[in-house]
Amino acid sequence: MRVHAAAAMAGRLRMSRALSNTAYSSLALYIEYLFGLIASIVIARALLPTDMGIYSLLVWVVANSIVVANAGITMAAIKFIAELRGAGRNDTTAVLVRRLRRMQRNMLLAVIVALCAIFAFAHGRIAPGVDLWLLGLLILSVAFRAPYMFNIAVLKGGQDFRSTAVIAIIGASFNLALVILAWMKAASLQTFVEVYALSSLVFYLVSQWRASRFARIATDSAATLSPELETRMRHHLRVVAFTTVFGTIGSSEIELLSLNLLSDAAHAGLFKVANAVAAGVALLLPGILSAQLLPMMASAQGRSQDEANRRFVDMTVWLYVLGAPLIAAGAVFADHAIEWLYGNAYAEAAPVLIVLLIARVASVLGQGATAFLMSADRQTALMRLTLSFSALRLIGAFACTYAFGLTGAIFSTMVLALSGSAVTIRLAMRISGTRMPWMRLLRISAAALLPALCCIPIARALPPLSGLLAGTVVFAIGYPLSIWLLRGLSDADADVVRMLAAKLRSRMR
Repeated sequence: MRVHAAAAMAGRLRMSRALSNTAYSSLALYIEYLFGLIASIVIARALLPTDMGIYSLLVWVVANSIVVANAGITMAAIKFIAELRGAGRNDTTAVLVRRLRRMQRNMLLAVIVALCAIFAFAHGRIAPGVDLWLLGLLILSVAFRAPYMFNIAVLKGGQDFRSTAVIAIIGASFNLALVILAWMKAASLQTFVEVYALSSLVFYLVSQWRASRFARIATDSAATLSPELETRMRHHLRVVAFTTVFGTIGSSEIELLSLNLLSDAAHAGLFKVANAVAAGVALLLPGILSAQLLPMMASAQGRSQDEANRRFVDMTVWLYVLGAPLIAAGAVFADHAIEWLYGNAYAEAAPVLIVLLIARVASVLGQGATAFLMSADRQTALMRLTLSFSALRLIGAFACTYAFGLTGAIFSTMVLALSGSAVTIRLAMRISGTRMPWMRLLRISAAALLPALCCIPIARALPPLSGLLAGTVVFAIGYPLSIWLLRGLSDADADVVRMLAAKLRSRMR
């Protein structure tokens, strides 16, 4: 009896910790991406499509340079720190952090040298009309943001989601305030590049402050990494470095490069604003679980394979529960959203938004399978998939942009996003020996469709802001009701919802 009581207590503690982590990681995601979305809207209204296309390409170059600089090191930090904690081996965590940080600094130096060469010889093609000293500020942004991302990975691996929330609140708020100030003073592209560099410094300083306890522990720790862990970590880094770099570049806004080079900078601006909304919404709703997937899956893997298998299926279904209404609502209210957020200058971005919403939600659905494969040390299989689809994405983006312009770019993005997630989920199902509850997923789709049908008359009758507000009310009431009546939730899911509702009611008293 005591054993069962202890097991039950441990389960409740894990559930409580998971709920707390969900709250903090959700707060961090909401603040960072919501404020980032608002900032991108303000910048778009200030620059209009052509300059927005150039600015977006420069930020894309910085973002992908950060990915190369971290080269899978951040993923290794999340995975192995969470794994060591799950196995109760906290003594070696500091040594691991110190080792990975040194690797990251060496990679960052190589990336900075490469960026200097690229900007020196191709700056007129990549950023026509932009001064070289501004490109130097972008290189400084890489130098600040790469270690900032490493610090975030260390905190996520330690499941310190409270610190990630603090960093997001301070950094994103500071960035948004600067962007609004620049917009009020009728700023140009140059000013927004300066704002980006300054906000990069703030993100780095705040993350360094929150992650500094790991540096202090590393100084005092006399522990060493076991040979077995050393071997696994080297294998992980060799495989995941290629997977992460090519996968992220392949799944990033590569269309910004193809559109700027092969079509029109204004088309790149339209793509950017639509993708900002699609990616932001997909991360704000389904993505509340994304930040926790790898540490949760690695921790479950440390306890038992069966638990990891169940967690993979449950997380994939929940990502679909959260993602399905986004696609349904986007199909009805895309025109309203673009007009209200960006104005008539970006009206042509509405159909782009619908297609990209499907693509971004599809990409989110595959994240549970990716976390499962990585935690199960299936990095090689994941690498093959990632490299294959990254190559297809690169080829598709440039070939379809060359042939069909903006239309070709967005449909290539959607088809490959759907295919990539489907193949990744299928591989995870085969390895875990699990099956998806297809009938339940069908009922969830129907539950999302019902409020969308109800919103069609609203979208036709009301102006942008009123239509969006009315549609939000309909979906907020209609979708939970539909999914409950159509039995889209399992018994275990329903119990979790009841527990959350009871906890919320107790706090409101």
